[in-house]
Amino acid sequence: MLNTVFFGTPPIAVPFLERLASLTRVRGVVTAPDRPVGRGYALTPPAVKTAAQKLGLSVLQPTSPKELDLAAAFGPLDVGVVVAYGYLLPPAVFNAPTNGLVNAHFSLVPKFRGAGPIQWALIRGETETGVSLFRIEKGLDTGPVFLQKTVPIRPEDNAATLRERLTAEGVELLGDFVRKIGSGSWEPSPQIGEWTEAPLLKKEDGRVFWDRHSAREILNLVRGTYEWPGATARIQGARLKIRAGEARAHGNGRPGEIVAVEKGRGFLVKCVSDSLLVTRVQPEGKREMDAESYWNGARLAVGHRFEQEA
Repeated sequence: MLNTVFFGTPPIAVPFLERLASLTRVRGVVTAPDRPVGRGYALTPPAVKTAAQKLGLSVLQPTSPKELDLAAAFGPLDVGVVVAYGYLLPPAVFNAPTNGLVNAHFSLVPKFRGAGPIQWALIRGETETGVSLFRIEKGLDTGPVFLQKTVPIRPEDNAATLRERLTAEGVELLGDFVRKIGSGSWEPSPQIGEWTEAPLLKKEDGRVFWDRHSAREILNLVRGTYEWPGATARIQGARLKIRAGEARAHGNGRPGEIVAVEKGRGFLVKCVSDSLLVTRVQPEGKREMDAESYWNGARLAVGHRFEQEA
């Protein structure tokens, strides 16, 4: 049985840890330090720490991975697995196991290297993405690939639903990797193709520009920023998150103008091309609601116009 180590922090990493623990001898788990959470700033452990403790595994929480000595902490290791750990690892760490450290990344590298592959695949209107298992090296997500699995992006997918499906596929891919690496030496293949960047989202990445974005582009923005920061526009001096909608072929009006209302459905906003039927929204500081309820409460009317972002 392989001797392994696991690096991960958020809930998304937990299913990978559980699968690794079912197939190998996990010598230890490395995760981020406990963090203050909520209004009371209660010190809270990462999801991976909680899961590891339930599995009876040894846990390390270094403030910097440069402090790590894997051999001293866990003994000889065959391979390590990294899923959303949150820190860049130095060569002394990723070269310590015999077969190095393998990262589970939610894209078909070299496409969408970086911290936001799911979000940017949706924002850019991709119709497929996937999961890659590659060996960690000094460059950001540049290492050679052991396994990849293509996953279609459904029209109804947002960042949350796509992440759920990619996680399930990734866990299965990890099982395949463990079985293959356990049967002998296995050399990964270099990444092939043009690379694209998928940086961590910033708050301003969610801004809607009616005079620059088509209806389809705004829908893609809604899907990709669904969890954070949200696709945000401003009307009547207040910020409004657009949570769902439909693209419609409609040519009249100025970008940002409400050009029609569909009873029981929502309101239609002119984009730089076509129009967006807004069906669900979330006013600032309030819960998500259907667009018709918002329309009535905000006392909007056809001809009102969203303010253009600077």
